[in-house]
This record gives sequence, C-alpha cells and structure tokens, in this order.
Amino acid sequence: MTAPFPTPMTDASQRLLSPEDLEAALRDIGTRRYHNLHPFHRLLHDGKLDKDQVRAWALNRYYYQAMIPVKDAAVLARMEDASLRRVWRQRIVDHDGDAPGDGGIERWLKLAEGVGFRRDYVESTQGILSATRFSVDAYVHFVKERSLLEAIASSLTEMFSPTIISERVAGMLKNYDFITKDTLAYFDKRLTQAPRDAEFAIDYVKQHATTPELQRQAMAALTFKCTVLWTQLDALYFSYVAPGMTPPDAWVPGTGLVAEVAEVAQAAGTGTVRSADVPRLPRGVRLRHDEVRGQHVLLAPERTFDLDANAVAVLSLVDGQSSVRDIAVKLAETFVADPDVIEADVLVMLNDLATKRVLER
Repeated sequence: MTAPFPTPMTDASQRLLSPEDLEAALRDIGTRRYHNLHPFHRLLHDGKLDKDQVRAWALNRYYYQAMIPVKDAAVLARMEDASLRRVWRQRIVDHDGDAPGDGGIERWLKLAEGVGFRRDYVESTQGILSATRFSVDAYVHFVKERSLLEAIASSLTEMFSPTIISERVAGMLKNYDFITKDTLAYFDKRLTQAPRDAEFAIDYVKQHATTPELQRQAMAALTFKCTVLWTQLDALYFSYVAPGMTPPDAWVPGTGLVAEVAEVAQAAGTGTVRSADVPRLPRGVRLRHDEVRGQHVLLAPERTFDLDANAVAVLSLVDGQSSVRDIAVKLAETFVADPDVIEADVLVMLNDLATKRVLER
C-alpha cells in the first residue's frame, strides 16, 4: 500500500524559500503523507478492527516508542551547542522518565498490558513484524548518518500528531469496550509535548535551512519520516487486516499475538492465579512420594491427589518465593522449550489446583 505520492518537485525546490514558505511546504508534506491517512488508522479510529488487530497495533508500535529515546540520544550526541542539548534532552526524559515507572515508554507498556499482553513479552519485541523492526531501525540509522539539520527535520511529524492523537483517543474510547482512559494514558502528555517539540524543530529548520539544497534536504527528511510511519501501518494492514492473507504467525519471524493473559487464566476456570503471582501450598498440603505406589501425590486434609510427571516438575518449584513466570522460565531451561507455552500450561494446572483449594497465592 503506497503512501500518497508526493507532488513532483517544482521550481520552488530550485529557489530559496522564505522561512514562512518553507514551513508551508513542510506542512504540505504532512497534509499529503502523514499516516493519519492510512487505511489501517482509519479502521482503528472508526472502531472497525477486532481486538486482536488492535492488539497487533499496540504490540508493534511499542518498538517505535522504545526506540525514540535511542534516536534522540543519537541526535543529542551530535549537538555541540549546550543550549540545543538542554532543549533536546527533554525528549529523552519524556520517554524514559526520570525514574523507573515513569515516562512514555512505561505508559505504552501499560497500554499493551491493557489489551492483554505481558510486559516482559512486549519488551522482548519477539512478537513484532519484521517490517516493523526494519522501518524503525532505518529511522534510527537515518538520524545517525544524515546531517543534524536532516535529523531534526525528520522529527517534524510532531507538527501533525496532536490531530491524530485527538482522533485516536476519541475514536477508540467510543468504539472499543476493552479500551479505557487509563489504557490510553500515554497520549495525555503527548498533546502538550508534541507541539512543544515541533515548535523547536520548525524554528531550527527555518533558521538553518539557508540554501535551496538545505531546504530540499529538510523536506526530503520529513518525507522519509512520513514513509517510516506509513510503512509500519502497511505491515500491520497486510499481516492482520487484508482479506485472504495468511495468518502472520505462519510466515514472519516472531511469535506474534500470544494469548491474552486474561484468556489464559479464564481457561483454567477461576482466573485466580496470574503470571506475576507467587503460588504456595497452603498449611496442611504437602507434596510427597508414595513409596508403595512409586509415584508422587499431593496430600491435603482428608484428600489425596495423584500427580503426573509434569505436575511434579511444577510443584517441586512452588516454594513460596518464585512467581509463575519464574517457574515457567526454569522449566523452559530444563526442557529446552518456549517459556510462553510452558507458562500457559502451568497457569492452567495451578488454577485447577487453586479451584480445589490446595494452592494459594
């Protein structure tokens, strides 16, 4: 799905534009090429996607969010003027926060958790599309390799983001019952951060793009950034939305949309035990080996439960200190298996035991 084709260069690109005309030309690029025009975003905002398609967007977009401060750090390292660095470094703080649990990346993780992903799975980026990784990495390389003017000009998509944010928040709250204001808290601060960042960047570009060639480079940089954003949505559209396409897990690297955390717990019957919980055996319940029958059993007051080898492997790690995730990781190392698959099975088993009141958290 090709982005709106740019208007062929006119003689305006061969002459020096006034600062005001340069800004107008840059804004025109956004009007024609910004990703609010992409069909995937129209479907997202209008409530036309199913939950898994929304989850795919949240999962893949995380990689872009996580790499923004990496990109900004690369720009910062090239600034020799301390006054510029003092302004630009705020972008890194906005995303990384001043402390753990703060910042835009943290808020995006909360968004991903809100649609059913485990935090560690999102942070691993093992489920994202290869085209997502390629596009975002290309953007990071661009700001490292091109001039400082081009690097700053590429950030001018911030000029257009308040409009798309307003549409996105209103549309998603209206159309998806699994989305809440807390889920979309990431966008609250961006409504003020983006205009602030855009104002600095446009002033810098207008001041430093002093020749027709430099102005052309600035416009090309913004066009490139619009393409980076557009390409990410192409990947989502053709992988998760376009009719007749093969499900992405069958043909792209990564594990894609793992089951929702809530769904795994629901499959167990009660949803009592979750991934981050620390399970333990209640008082009076013990794991014992029955010498007569040659097998392990779970002894409880007036009850005995026969255990297979898998249950024994899990319960031997239930020590009152390890979380379900910790247990799954240890078992994955022992059996050389996917910890996500093992965790799903462990949750089913532990929730069944919790239902029988021989396990607590």
